[in-house]
Amino acid sequence: MSTEEAVVYPTYVILGSGGHTAEMCRITKALLQQQRAKDSDKYQPIRFVAANNDETSDRQLLAVLGDSGTDSLLRVPRSRNVGQSWLSSVFTIIYALLWSCWLIWRDRPQLVLCNGPGTCVPYCYAAYMWRLLGRLPAHSRIVFVESFCRVETLSLSGRLLLPLVDMFVVHWPALTKRYEDRPNLRYFGRLF
Repeated sequence: MSTEEAVVYPTYVILGSGGHTAEMCRITKALLQQQRAKDSDKYQPIRFVAANNDETSDRQLLAVLGDSGTDSLLRVPRSRNVGQSWLSSVFTIIYALLWSCWLIWRDRPQLVLCNGPGTCVPYCYAAYMWRLLGRLPAHSRIVFVESFCRVETLSLSGRLLLPLVDMFVVHWPALTKRYEDRPNLRYFGRLF
């Protein structure tokens, strides 16, 4: 067995507070309950990433996934707090980006799965950068699932990430038509 095969690459699931976490919990649960156990094993271990001031994600993870979800919860700096001025957010975004670069470098995730909170943006950019530079495995992927509530327009996070993610999933046909020129955009119908 080569050293590359012996390395375990985690899956990062980026959580947001409230509805974003609820959607990611449903997606993660579906990922883990695939009919073929071999397919769900390839996403292990899962590391959940939540902002350090996000208190609701713990409760939602515990409710949906039990203790297995909260065991691997990483607390990280939030990119921007609700109501924070745009000027001061420049510094918190830079800090969050540096933090995400370090975590992505350290863990080398095979999959970064997220759905819209601002917390996910630095992690997607860091994963993209480290993959370009050869730090992440060639098979690593970044998947963004736009929030279910985005019917006609993309979220700010979605607009920032659409050019660089490997797969961008939307829930509504109107978004598919609007962005039909994007080869990475996918519509599978309602996921939940």
